[in-house]
Amino acid sequence: MKTYKGIDLLDKILEFVEMTPDEKEWNYKSLNSNKPRQLRLQQISSLLKAFSIVDNKKNILEKASNYFNPDLTSEVKSILNGDFIKNRKVEEFNELIDFAKQFLQKKNYSSNTPIRLDELCFIYPRMIEYKMRLQDIIGFNSGWSEASSTFSIFHIQLTNTISSNLVNKYDDLDHVIELFINPQKLLFTEKELIDKFNFPTEDLHQIDRSNY
Repeated sequence: MKTYKGIDLLDKILEFVEMTPDEKEWNYKSLNSNKPRQLRLQQISSLLKAFSIVDNKKNILEKASNYFNPDLTSEVKSILNGDFIKNRKVEEFNELIDFAKQFLQKKNYSSNTPIRLDELCFIYPRMIEYKMRLQDIIGFNSGWSEASSTFSIFHIQLTNTISSNLVNKYDDLDHVIELFINPQKLLFTEKELIDKFNFPTEDLHQIDRSNY
């Protein structure tokens, strides 16, 4: 059975944002006519709750008015820009900080300067941007349905040769992002998400095929 970590939340958000670049549509009502994207937003909503990143400080009346049309704009932005980090204590990121220091020691760099929360807030969105650019490069040729001319094929083969060197080469980056989003290292099965956090039960792959 599939299990979900913090990095899965980010990956789903990146996929959703790429499919839905207009943030005015980051609510259920706007996606009523697009089941694949609406289902992805529902999955994101469940994972935000599971990893305790949903903004619980929102006005009660605002929550009530959005009950049937949840708007996840602020929560999605928070994952992308790191605002959620501001609501945590730097001590929660001790494992992340230790990993960074050990990594630097291997590069013959050491520092005893204390790590501050604002430093983590500053660097996190840059790591997210880097991951997004990596994905863009790796998937650069995914838009080609077919190619017949010599130089089209040459272009694809040349760029794929370069991009292939990046595939599965950024495990450390994903590990660091995981420790940012999920410092408690929580892990949920799909059944747990369904039972506790209203994770949708529909088969996303089937929904995608039906709406292709």
